[in-house]
Amino acid sequence: MDSTPNNPKLSFIQRYHILLKTHYFLFFSAFGVIFPILSLILRSHGLSNTEISISNIFLPFSVFLTSPLIGFIADKTRRYLLTFNILLIIVTITVTGIFFLPYIKSRHIIGNLHYEKQSEYMLDFCASQEVATKCSSRVECGCSYRAFCKKDNLTFNFIFTMNNHSVKHDLHESERSICDIKYHVPIEKTLLNETLDIQQSVNVKCHIICSIPYFCHGSRYPKQMMYIIFYPILYVLGTNLLSIGNVIGASIGFASLSRADLFGKQRVWGTVGFGITAFAASRIYEYFHSEYVYIIMFDIIAILTIIITSFVPIRPVEMTDNNKKKQKFDLSILISLLKKVDVLVFLSTTFVWGMSFGCMFPYLGLYIDEIAPCHSRSIIGWMLLVSSISEVIAFYFARRVIKFCGINLSSVLIFLAFALRFFGYYFIRKPYWYLPVETMHFFNFGILYVLIAERADTIAPPGLSGTLQGIAHGITHGLERLLFLVFGILNMIAAIIYSIYFLLSKKSAGKNMTSSSTNNNVVLEKDEETLPSIPMITIQDEQ
Repeated sequence: MDSTPNNPKLSFIQRYHILLKTHYFLFFSAFGVIFPILSLILRSHGLSNTEISISNIFLPFSVFLTSPLIGFIADKTRRYLLTFNILLIIVTITVTGIFFLPYIKSRHIIGNLHYEKQSEYMLDFCASQEVATKCSSRVECGCSYRAFCKKDNLTFNFIFTMNNHSVKHDLHESERSICDIKYHVPIEKTLLNETLDIQQSVNVKCHIICSIPYFCHGSRYPKQMMYIIFYPILYVLGTNLLSIGNVIGASIGFASLSRADLFGKQRVWGTVGFGITAFAASRIYEYFHSEYVYIIMFDIIAILTIIITSFVPIRPVEMTDNNKKKQKFDLSILISLLKKVDVLVFLSTTFVWGMSFGCMFPYLGLYIDEIAPCHSRSIIGWMLLVSSISEVIAFYFARRVIKFCGINLSSVLIFLAFALRFFGYYFIRKPYWYLPVETMHFFNFGILYVLIAERADTIAPPGLSGTLQGIAHGITHGLERLLFLVFGILNMIAAIIYSIYFLLSKKSAGKNMTSSSTNNNVVLEKDEETLPSIPMITIQDEQ
């Protein structure tokens, strides 16, 4: 039976690709629920910024190595649906494990309270630098520092504040010290028990905690290292496979559709699901204030995705000469493809874009949590909504934009959009003003995704579309505010370099065509070794 969308014999579901649209909607809904907040979950479970950063260092290498391999396996077996479902099952198990692993526990901070001068005492303790910032920045959320002290048979406690103006701190020089900084916090006598009389030579032992757990912690309890290792392993594995599911999902689309130009209209429903669900999750969290909102929503949506994906129709492979080549395919063909200049330019631009994404996610979420900790998840939800709307618009107009601007100019615009976005993150200190900056996602993902997916599908050897997309995806995974400035400058430099290259290539190609036309009195077609450009097929009205 003819599998084209216009065939009236096909069912309504097949003719309008309802199952494929639902697959994208559900999968990216699950993606939007869990992916933006995983780093925040690691932080709330007791991991430090350094430990989270180390986890994110390993992530791009993991994606780079496994994405092409899994794409190759899916291509050779054409078991796209089974491969995708296995990946999502593993992701569901690993991500759920992150939420239910024991919290990283630590001892209370031990301090000494002693007499300083009339009506004032000094609280000395040793702790990490984060102790002075995490709870102080969350006063609006209800966080406060508390000291529980004991002197002889008298026990008392008091609430105190820490900020840059009232706290003196010295760097601790000892490498063997369990802390980074020695704190000296002035405490007014009015905060203490009025009958308390502390002589100048007497020190009172105090346990210092925060009202919000895990913001104030001393040295960790023994036997915590196992959990500190488990968290990054589950995080890297789950995030890696979730990301690769995006690649296999694209392969499912191309294997299900009769024409490649229909892909964008199906994939756009993934963005709709991502935006709606990510925003809804942030609103539900604001109501319940429980991180389990995320994992419950994710697990339910993931199960529905696996069920729907199992029924997505895959077009049968016709035994043509090209298909026979697929069966005899040698990996050396892919290696020889990577030697072509056009392919290297394609992969190098993808690499720079990937480095930019690697900086933006998940560090942007951590950065917002630092500058607006009481509203970070709400702000992230709004940002994801704006970026998703921009992405939806981009998917509808991507082919027209690429056709009007051309591949080269479109690539330069993507670099400039990244640069503008990073400069915005660096220079703007009010997070709600990031919402206009998120409209750059129109280029940074909408145009970028269609350009990369169709380009990889076009230049791939027979039977290796998923493999080449896996390579491109692996390359596209290339906290601190300064990092945004660095990548803003990097993208500006890349835009200039590639603009010069594209202009020189265009002039060189023009001269070669003119010379060949003069010598042979004919206009020659491009050499067979030259890679074909993205097919610019007129957008049809099919859904």
